[in-house]
Amino acid sequence: MATAHINLLYMFRAFCGLLLCLSLAAAAAAQTPDTATLRVHVLDPDGRAIAHALVTLSNPQSALTRHTLTGPGGTATFGSLPIAGSYTLTANSQGFAPAHIHALQLEAGVTAQIYARLSLPGSSARVVVTGEAGALRTDEPQMGEVLTARQIRNLPLFNSRITYLPLLNAANRPAINQGDIFMNQDLFTTNGAGRRQTWFEVDGANANDSWGRQTIFSDIPLNAVSEMTVLENSFSAEYGASAGSVVNIVTKSGTNQFHGSAFGMWRPSSTEAKLSGFNSTNAASGNDLTNDTLGQAAASLSGPLGHRTQFFVSGEYSSENKASPVTSPIAPGNFIGKYRGGLAYLRIDHEFSAKHRVFLRESDDLFYDTNPTGIVGGNTLPSVARTFRRRTYTTEIGDTYILSPTLLNDLRAQFQLASPITEFDPAVYGTEYSVPISTGGTFTSGTSQQALLMNHQYSADDVLSADWGRHQVRFGASLVAAHTGGDSKEFGGPIYDGEFVYNTCTQSLSYCESPAYLGNIANVQTYTQSYGNANYTVNDFLWALFAQDDYQASNNLTLNLGLRYEQQTFTDARNDFAPRIGFDYDLGGRGQTVVRGGFGIYYSQIVDNSQANYALTGPTGVFNYTAAPGQIGFPTSVAAAPLPAFPAGAQVPLLSLYIRPGRAAYYNQFFPVSTLKGYPGVLLNPYTEQWTLGLQRALPGHWTLSLDYVGSHTLHNVRPLDLDSPAPFIRTAQGQSRSAQAANCTRPYWVYWYNEHGMTCSPTHASNPEPPYSVIQSDVNDGYANYNALDINLNHHFANGSWLLASYAWSHALDNVDPDIPSQNPNDPNFTGTAEYGNAIFDQRNRFVLSGVYDAPFRIQLGGIATLASGLPYNIVTGTTNSGDNRATTDRPVIDGHVIGRNTGRGEAIYDVSPFVERDFPIPGTRAHLALRAEALNATNHANFVGYSGTYGNGNAPGQGFGQPLPGVSNQLPARELQFSSRFTF
Repeated sequence: MATAHINLLYMFRAFCGLLLCLSLAAAAAAQTPDTATLRVHVLDPDGRAIAHALVTLSNPQSALTRHTLTGPGGTATFGSLPIAGSYTLTANSQGFAPAHIHALQLEAGVTAQIYARLSLPGSSARVVVTGEAGALRTDEPQMGEVLTARQIRNLPLFNSRITYLPLLNAANRPAINQGDIFMNQDLFTTNGAGRRQTWFEVDGANANDSWGRQTIFSDIPLNAVSEMTVLENSFSAEYGASAGSVVNIVTKSGTNQFHGSAFGMWRPSSTEAKLSGFNSTNAASGNDLTNDTLGQAAASLSGPLGHRTQFFVSGEYSSENKASPVTSPIAPGNFIGKYRGGLAYLRIDHEFSAKHRVFLRESDDLFYDTNPTGIVGGNTLPSVARTFRRRTYTTEIGDTYILSPTLLNDLRAQFQLASPITEFDPAVYGTEYSVPISTGGTFTSGTSQQALLMNHQYSADDVLSADWGRHQVRFGASLVAAHTGGDSKEFGGPIYDGEFVYNTCTQSLSYCESPAYLGNIANVQTYTQSYGNANYTVNDFLWALFAQDDYQASNNLTLNLGLRYEQQTFTDARNDFAPRIGFDYDLGGRGQTVVRGGFGIYYSQIVDNSQANYALTGPTGVFNYTAAPGQIGFPTSVAAAPLPAFPAGAQVPLLSLYIRPGRAAYYNQFFPVSTLKGYPGVLLNPYTEQWTLGLQRALPGHWTLSLDYVGSHTLHNVRPLDLDSPAPFIRTAQGQSRSAQAANCTRPYWVYWYNEHGMTCSPTHASNPEPPYSVIQSDVNDGYANYNALDINLNHHFANGSWLLASYAWSHALDNVDPDIPSQNPNDPNFTGTAEYGNAIFDQRNRFVLSGVYDAPFRIQLGGIATLASGLPYNIVTGTTNSGDNRATTDRPVIDGHVIGRNTGRGEAIYDVSPFVERDFPIPGTRAHLALRAEALNATNHANFVGYSGTYGNGNAPGQGFGQPLPGVSNQLPARELQFSSRFTF
């Protein structure tokens, strides 16, 4: 492992050296996603270009000043501009009155255009600006919303997490019922892509976690975010490794004045409403919370460190207590799960000279949760609690060097450490004791299921671009080197210290839990222990090269041509070329109406923790062995557990395997791979073909309307599939089933094995010996998806600072396997095409979001977020394995003689109104302010369910509870909660 880690560092350093050589060898004007570009066209009164005009750009907040002369075409370009603060621009040419533009605000990743038509002395210049903050975009056909620091601070956000901000655009949908709720972050889906397909970018550097792509690698405190851009499509070739949205975050920099803030927030349980579907006496799991309290504190400070250096530092601490009722008669009462988390942020910007600027950013994100995913609750006792920990650290260096007034280079280098990325620690580590109690409940104590997984990531990005008249050409290279892995898998797997399951105890509770009962081996029904290796490591390189040409074919038309090549060494794909083409047409040339569209191919990353399945469930991985009294492997006493080794003379149980594609030569030593059905020779990255066509219109009164059609077609989605599946079992009526043994006898490998051993497989009982493997799963790239949507967005920015965003999306998402969703087994592994094609699990047809802030009289602010959306689909299943292919199928019921389609259930509508009111109090004689605020999340207390019982049953009529909402925080969005906060700023 150490040698692999050293090689990883060596390759990373070599790549950085290559980038440095490219930077020194190329004359380039660059723009990274965290900076802006400004192109100034200076014209005479007749519209002819003025060469050698002096253009001056300044930003008082950061003390930035640049001068340049226009070229022969009358154009001057300023690249890599920080977005903080507002700019002032002056254009001068001899014989003409100067043109002045004040309070010019730029957006990250956008090229703004200024057409300054100078006039004779005594007259005013005519200026047209496109692409500035809040205006129509004419440089690229990217769709999305830009949120400023003020907008971000004003909105009511659950737990103050910035990952909830993308939901303001209706094209993004929450993915709460799809896993990972223990992350305490919001996960969402976009354009029919999976919940792990969001690309996070912070200050021009990759902020993704290659191990699991669960959420942003290191979260950023809310008050440290300067701007967030959420792109629903990303036509620029700069973006890759994702078919979903791009979240581009620009953090705050310090200024030449000292500023600071202190924030406190309290969400009491006494004012919250209860979740629906359960109470403290019938709660089924730890996700059935009865109350949830939260306290948060945050502070920030910024200012100068000398004349050329500024700093910004920010921190946030969260303390949350979640009560999960334990209904077991053994120990009834509330178990308090404790979440404690801290965020730290530091940024230092330094200007060596007018040509050379650098910054250093440090972001730390640390938290733990003593009841993740509701481990404790219902009949599960606190003695089996496990604590989840995650600690991530990010250090980034950014360098901008201006080679001339129009030529510059941007470089980003970053180290990210997750130590751990996932850790599960049992509260009582050791052998597990499980005692059923005759009066109800099960006493459980101890567990050895743990996990400790790490991630080390090194990344470098360099963008080289040239301003060639009407061509803005950018060339870029990026590398992410990830070293991940560790012990076990997410949530913990093996029980190396063993588990005793006892006979039902009919005595008193105190006796059933006593050492006298637990220590008597005669009371034990079975003993189970895990054997095998649970460690794995992955060295994965994700590297890319791209070229992007934004060609201004005329003053009204911009063509966008791009090509990207990317490679992920964890997969076998080596031909991942991703062309991009787009256009923006400014009707009339006044920046009032823009027609835009484009086409692009986008590849998706395969997460590195896929290796956990291949390692732990492979032929040399982990397996459980269970023995009853009198059988080999049953301990002689309770104290004899765990056993030191696999018991001599015992037969290894029938195993289910999960194997990696493209490794036939390795697996042939365990079984002939040729007997499997379509074992894949390669593991490919899924890719999406995406196209858009839309219109943006500037309406009177500073309103902006956007209408866009989005379509996509995805291929090579990954599906877990049993390659040694039994012969098809065609059901035409409810209740039909086949035994596991009968199904096994028809498996291709079993047919081969029995022929080789000269034996006959009995469909009614197992033989001794028998084949060592039953289910043999692998990841197969046979998934496909289609998505069509109409996105409508209406924006308005009022003169007094108020703003409004109305966002609506109609969409239809179809696929034959849902990406990034667990338990995606088909009804029959032999039929995975049209038989599995249906609504995606995140197919929310209609979604409308209204958000905004109104600056009312008397320093009062009112606003909030309102959401109205269609219900989500859910899959309908029999709840049994009718086919006999255990753990490899999700059998659906037969209605009208046919097995029904995937995800044909549909939940109820979702709506939420979350208002706020705030009052600002200036402190006399100072620059300080105190703001008091109250927020109501889900003020109407509508029960918004996202999870439903899809168990139809095996009979002709649906079983009890079918189609009913499921309780708990994993199946229901939060009930009404009130939050109260105060903020002090100076």
